[in-house]
Amino acid sequence: MVKWAPASARRGFEAGLCAAEHVDASGICAGRPVRAADGALTAGAGDRAGDGVLALLCMVPGRPLRADDPLDQSWWGGALSAAHRSLRRFVHPDLAKFQVAAPATAPHLAMEPWLGPAVAETVAVVRRIMVTDQLTYGVRHGSPAAARFRLDAATGRVGLVGWAAAGTGPLLYDLAHAVLCAGGTGADALVEAYVRAGPVPADECAAVLPAMLALRTATHAAGVAARIHADGGTPRDHAELTRMATLLL
Repeated sequence: MVKWAPASARRGFEAGLCAAEHVDASGICAGRPVRAADGALTAGAGDRAGDGVLALLCMVPGRPLRADDPLDQSWWGGALSAAHRSLRRFVHPDLAKFQVAAPATAPHLAMEPWLGPAVAETVAVVRRIMVTDQLTYGVRHGSPAAARFRLDAATGRVGLVGWAAAGTGPLLYDLAHAVLCAGGTGADALVEAYVRAGPVPADECAAVLPAMLALRTATHAAGVAARIHADGGTPRDHAELTRMATLLL
């Protein structure tokens, strides 16, 4: 398959491709890039400079995981943990670094009375934890939703695709992203499978995951609010913002 990215994001895009290549080499199907004859990961797209770049990726067999299925959640948590473990020794200078900072005052944060305070509070809590606690850091996938995973029924193997948002930071923020995608609550099978396989200790997960989940929820809510503020959003956006309020309040 072919993947496009804007030229301005080329370095980060290629860093994610390198991460996928590394994971794939460890035995986990990750949609590794097919390099050009000269070793290049991407090629220019379009006639105008800056149009974008293209990468050719290997297809990963299997079906996407189902976010609401406890068995699939077990596959999900185990595969995410395996990917994290495979990247323990991987480094790349262009991987995005995890940043925790409250955004400047913005109109969309005032759309709901709870939104601005929720963002500020969750940012403050996580920043404090990052100073006072010893967290497990590493390379994060960045967007480990259920649809990014592929279960091959013929082999029982689970692959993980879509590495464009890969970066470095606390590994539990990736797990928090997955839990939110699984509904935000009731994802015990996902968390248990992740912890059982490591690399994050169970006590760290128990102590820190709630704060990371709150931050991920507030950040997601802010992004949805920004879309609604910009163009009115969709009915799905409005429903999602209501769901985020339910999880945070």
